Amino acid sequence: MKFKHIVAGALTLFSPLVLAHPGHIGPHTTTGFMTGFVHPFTGLDHLSVMIGVGLLAALMGGKAVSRLPMAFIGIMVVGGALGVAGMVLPGIEMGIALSVIGMGAMLLAGGRMSEKLATGLVMAFALFHGMAHGMEMPLDAQAMEYFSGFVVATAILHVSGIALGKLVMTSAVNQRVMRVVGIVMAAFGGILMLS
Repeated sequence: MKFKHIVAGALTLFSPLVLAHPGHIGPHTTTGFMTGFVHPFTGLDHLSVMIGVGLLAALMGGKAVSRLPMAFIGIMVVGGALGVAGMVLPGIEMGIALSVIGMGAMLLAGGRMSEKLATGLVMAFALFHGMAHGMEMPLDAQAMEYFSGFVVATAILHVSGIALGKLVMTSAVNQRVMRVVGIVMAAFGGILMLS
């Protein structure tokens, strides 16, 4: 991977046009499954953490490959239900920004941590992301369809991260690539906190 490609990718992350929750979805998809499905793809905060969970799972290997994504999805649904019900933790956006920083740090560390610690952190991240999904559900959306949409999208992002992680791990430069991804992700989370 050439340095100019890494820089171009990093600059894309910092574009103000793609920062968290800019309004998401047009009037043609205001209810149901598609609204929920599209939501995780419309903010780089969600994208980076959800792909990051897959990357981390691939780095850790073994049972973590299934446990980390399942833990994230399970707690994300709980957070989504709390968000829909109006019971949310204060500082949701700060929690999401911290999750981006935390995921970047975990990738920077190369996944060298206990599976229990990684799972606990991933679950904490998922709670904030789920609450954001639930809070942003359109009033006219069907909750089950909406939740199904963002669960399917999240699973796709996790699987993409796992596939990408396994691909990177087979290359000779795997440690450098993961460190760069971790640094870029943590820096992006820092920018989210400041914005």
